Amino acid sequence: MEDIRVQVHTCFHCGNTGLLKYIGKTVWKNEVLDRDEEGNLFTVLPLEDKIWHIFECPVCNSPVIISEYIEYIQYSECEYRPAYPMRTTEYPTIAISADGVPEEIYSAFESAVKTRGIDHAICLLSLRRVLEMICKDKGETKGKLAEKVNALVDKKILPPMIGDACWIIREMGNAGAHADNINVYASDIEQVIAFVSAIIDYLYSLPHRVEKMKKRIEKREVD
Repeated sequence: MEDIRVQVHTCFHCGNTGLLKYIGKTVWKNEVLDRDEEGNLFTVLPLEDKIWHIFECPVCNSPVIISEYIEYIQYSECEYRPAYPMRTTEYPTIAISADGVPEEIYSAFESAVKTRGIDHAICLLSLRRVLEMICKDKGETKGKLAEKVNALVDKKILPPMIGDACWIIREMGNAGAHADNINVYASDIEQVIAFVSAIIDYLYSLPHRVEKMKKRIEKREVD
């Protein structure tokens, strides 16, 4: 497993991708403990670890926090081994996990988020494109974007509230595409990113996580 400190990472403050300066880490452990005859604590059973790694971007000097979640898998009665870590950019957040998300949609969303500190219009237009890709992936290819979203709501693939969020994404994306003379604030960009991430989570990530946890619980019941 490659050391996270020498891996290439992306700073979503400025879009820089490369080696980041490693600052340090903090660790949380979930484990079953016991005491020996002298009263010293020792680990009986490791369950899970979460490590927060802190970096500094050499381009914009902003902090980047990447977490590693490690679950310990039982291989025998007395042996537990750590599974490959799940890594997530916690700050500045990209807001979604790649698990369960079609690769082209995740890649497009990641690329859009990279531009949020560079060009607001490009970021908004790119986020609108992600919504177009989601509609296509869910079988809606005809008509304008509004019609595609409405079709997904009518089919109950999307709930009405998320349909309203899609309206905001579409309108802000149109503003970016047509260079409309409106003021766009950083908080607007963050809200649109949050809305797109919520749609991706609802359609892809959440079902994937639910199914994955169901299987884990079922396996424990069998064991």
